[in-house]
Amino acid sequence: MRILRNLLSTVLLTSLPLAAYGGELTLKECLTAALNNNPAVAEALLNVSAGEQGIASASGKHYPRLSLNANVTELEYPVPFIPAQSTTIAPHFSDYYASWTAQMTLPLYQGGQIVNGVDLAKVRKDIQEQGFSLTRYELIANTVNTYNKILQLQKLREASQASVTALEEQHKNAQLLFNVGRTARVDLLKVDVQLANEQQRLLSLDESLKTLAATLRFLMGESSDASSEVPALAGPLAMPAVAADLADGLAAARAGRPEYQIARAGVTEAELSKKIVTGKMLPAVNASAGYLDQYGFNPRYNQGSWFVGATLSFPLFDRSLYADRAQERMLQLRAEERLKTVENQLRLDIETALSSLADSRSRVITAERVVEQADESFRIEQGKYKLGAGAMVDLLLAQAADVTATANYTQALYDYNAAVVAYRKATGTLEEYLK
Repeated sequence: MRILRNLLSTVLLTSLPLAAYGGELTLKECLTAALNNNPAVAEALLNVSAGEQGIASASGKHYPRLSLNANVTELEYPVPFIPAQSTTIAPHFSDYYASWTAQMTLPLYQGGQIVNGVDLAKVRKDIQEQGFSLTRYELIANTVNTYNKILQLQKLREASQASVTALEEQHKNAQLLFNVGRTARVDLLKVDVQLANEQQRLLSLDESLKTLAATLRFLMGESSDASSEVPALAGPLAMPAVAADLADGLAAARAGRPEYQIARAGVTEAELSKKIVTGKMLPAVNASAGYLDQYGFNPRYNQGSWFVGATLSFPLFDRSLYADRAQERMLQLRAEERLKTVENQLRLDIETALSSLADSRSRVITAERVVEQADESFRIEQGKYKLGAGAMVDLLLAQAADVTATANYTQALYDYNAAVVAYRKATGTLEEYLK
């Protein structure tokens, strides 16, 4: 229930279709809709509910079992369907008789199979809960990355649109200058080529944005519609500060990362499974009580009686049980090795994310300075060209460098935010995006 309480505490907004949100969509609104509407979350939640029923089923073996049995038999010759009770009470014969029995059986000792079975069901439910958390984490990471990618491409589209507008203006000016013989035809052709390239880039960005919008709708549990408009998102893309440390990250990952919790639970599951197999090799004691009523029809007679007793079953030899126990021992060793593998993976994931954070942070800082320099260079070349002191090739190069600098800057910002997602995913702290 801890996972369910976390879900209720973090998902507080009413889920609405993407188009129903007014104004700009925030990241939290997208995450809320995804966690409320995505079928993968509902599927994982049903697995948790199935695990709860598994606990109820295992616990039910502690209780008495009540059964009702009936029998009707017709024979060629009469038989003593009720045996003699003493030397003075003879048996009762009949060739057609019936009986019914109500019997209650209570398990007294089963070699620990029932207790361990309940514990095993609880562990498996915990694994289902961690699987639910893993599904949520994957959905949160994919939604955040898609949201940020849309913000990046929208910023890049703004720069590309501004470049197209500027090139169209330059094309007009170059055409006028060419018409009066003040510029060579090659300058006009250079503008045409760069304008065509930027228009192609703009079309490519529009299609990419439509695809990402469809992906975002899919993650939010809606039917994807590639023809619909790209939603307005609350932006712009920024560089949030993140306190990242290897030691703290490892501690957080061991406490909150679902893969690690699943691996730990897998070791416990294997231990309990081995205990259950061992329990099958121990004696079993059951108590029983009931009521038996018998009817004879030829000649007619009936008699009822109650009974109470206990049974002891001691398995002397069963070769399959020894093989099962050896198999469970191997599975336990495999689960322990799996836990070691996951722990090593935790460290690798965190170290990789930390490296990506440091690299992308430095690239953002450098790219930001380059954008400022490229903007200033383009502004200067525009001024020189308008005064007739600059060459068309220098203006076009400065403009291309300006767009490239913006693209590199937005990509570095996206990479930084993707590294933040990777770090939070590696440390099991993706729930921070819901706060």
